[in-house]
Amino acid sequence: MQSSEHQDIPTGWTDTHDGVKFHLSAIGLSAISAFSFLFGIMIAAAGNVIALKYFLLFALFIALIVAFALVSRYRRLHLSATIRTTDRDGVPGTEIRYSGWQFTILVALMGCGTLLCATAAIETVIYQDEGFPGFAVVIGTLGIVFASFIAVVASGRVRRGGVTLTSQGIFQRGRSFETQLDWSAIRHITPTSSFGHPAIVVMAYIETDWNPRYTTRLWRIDRLPPLPSVVFDCRQFDVDPYVLYSYVRTYVENPELRVELGTEAALARARYLQPTG
Repeated sequence: MQSSEHQDIPTGWTDTHDGVKFHLSAIGLSAISAFSFLFGIMIAAAGNVIALKYFLLFALFIALIVAFALVSRYRRLHLSATIRTTDRDGVPGTEIRYSGWQFTILVALMGCGTLLCATAAIETVIYQDEGFPGFAVVIGTLGIVFASFIAVVASGRVRRGGVTLTSQGIFQRGRSFETQLDWSAIRHITPTSSFGHPAIVVMAYIETDWNPRYTTRLWRIDRLPPLPSVVFDCRQFDVDPYVLYSYVRTYVENPELRVELGTEAALARARYLQPTG
């Protein structure tokens, strides 16, 4: 599904220009993680077992940051592995899910940060003999911030996310927002890199009755678009952007095919599309 097949795809739509910086950062952070791990083992062998957990947790925290960046940049699956048939308010639909790996790593990162900060705060209070435990207050507050993310995930206010196509329209459940458009409100679909990364914008008419909402006051980790639209941030999907664009465009521009949505036919169409490689 090369860009030449769609003249509206801008040249270099999915090109990245920070390759050297990205890889140097990944190598540097990986080195910090490895050093923390090895240093923790060394001081544990020297008899300081109490400090071992802090070095290991810090190493894990940094490793998860690197993992999230690598997965976001490189992990690509066939479209058929990321979609499923679902039901929304009694209407069958086909959901294109956000990256499960990204969300899992993000939750693990926040969980690791919570554990690291909480452990440090508690042990500081226990072992500090005199004076105000200022460090415990600071690190404990940071731990509460990390823990608040786990809380909003557990409550369902922040989720993995996905975009559902139905016979009635497009519903987007972002990680921290919800928005939807009826097919009749949609003006056009276009790929863009104007956000600094590849994205697909399904734009509605400006006078459309549009009622988006955030699902949480805390941790609004993705943003609603300023105008009536559904925006596919291609970084959040484990799918080749060209394949994703072709699939969504098929249903935007061909109303007669929307009867497929929520059926095996929509899944079969996804299996047919091939990545650019």
